[in-house]
Amino acid sequence: MDERDYSIALNMVEGLGSLRLAQLIRVFGSAGKVAAAGDSGWRQHGIGEAGVRRAMAGCIAAPEFLAEMQRIEQQKVPVLTLDDPEYPDMLRQIYDPPVVLYVRGNVSLLAMPGVGVVGCRRASWYGLQQAGRLASGLARRGVCVISGLARGIDTAAHKGALEGGGITVAVLGSGLDRVYPPENKALAERIALQGALITEFPLDTPPLAGNFPRRNRIISGLSRAIVVVEAAARSGSLITANLALEQGRDVFAVPGQAGSATAQGTNQLIKDGAKLVETADDIWEELGMTATAPRPEEAASGAVDAGLDEVSRQVLAKLSHTPLYIDTVIQLSAHPAAVVYQRLLELQLRGLVKEVEGKRFVRV
Repeated sequence: MDERDYSIALNMVEGLGSLRLAQLIRVFGSAGKVAAAGDSGWRQHGIGEAGVRRAMAGCIAAPEFLAEMQRIEQQKVPVLTLDDPEYPDMLRQIYDPPVVLYVRGNVSLLAMPGVGVVGCRRASWYGLQQAGRLASGLARRGVCVISGLARGIDTAAHKGALEGGGITVAVLGSGLDRVYPPENKALAERIALQGALITEFPLDTPPLAGNFPRRNRIISGLSRAIVVVEAAARSGSLITANLALEQGRDVFAVPGQAGSATAQGTNQLIKDGAKLVETADDIWEELGMTATAPRPEEAASGAVDAGLDEVSRQVLAKLSHTPLYIDTVIQLSAHPAAVVYQRLLELQLRGLVKEVEGKRFVRV
């Protein structure tokens, strides 16, 4: 067995924890020496629980470990340890780095400059649009977009990065063989082809609630900055933001509509000193980078007006990322209903407007 195998085995010991395991590896000098230390050695360094000591003593011969190694070999899953040269430096430097990282995808992408984009699962249409737009803008500039593959903002961020032709990394709160949520399985497969899926959990670990706070520290640890798009007053995304601050990362927040439940957390972050962000350039420039491509917003502005008549421009100008009922659009534009319907149809065909539930329309 090599150092990687010992690290995998110890990482599977229930009740040990990554922080304590990392400390033991530093004290003893290697994962192999930790596994070989025996009861007296572990007691000396604070491992007092009899159950944990027994698990550590039998970790190499445990059926679960042997089955895990067989799956890793069959699936050819790269597993990085703290001493591996491909282990991301930024993550290694945090207070509680994962002892192992399972990777599905391109390992070398973990060294790319990254920005985390996170937010609530029950996101508004506005939040989903903002997350996708920011992620796409960052991806076009060569920034790796990092998120947690959760429903809502995370999903929109991953999709935006892929649609922008860039790279995205998804950090899982489960094993690589237990993608969660299940409806994101196809997205996860696409990310594995164009980016990477990573986790510290063994391959068949289910998505237990306690895993997600641990996942959040990896998202922030890999990132140069964290962008919170939408978050309630009490939200896992705010935990990620706090972790980022503890790790010395920048924190950005997208302002939301006053009174909206999903904007309470982000607006409070801004009040507390988080940097307000509206475009990918806000993040790009704050991180001290120089843009090498035209702003997507600027490039799009010319395309929006091209070929539109005055009535279509007026209808389009009344729309935003907040859904409006058709009657409201007609009232605001001051044109006959039949004319507004026709223009909305044309704008949808051009990809400038999208109809959402309840005969409501948003600007794309």
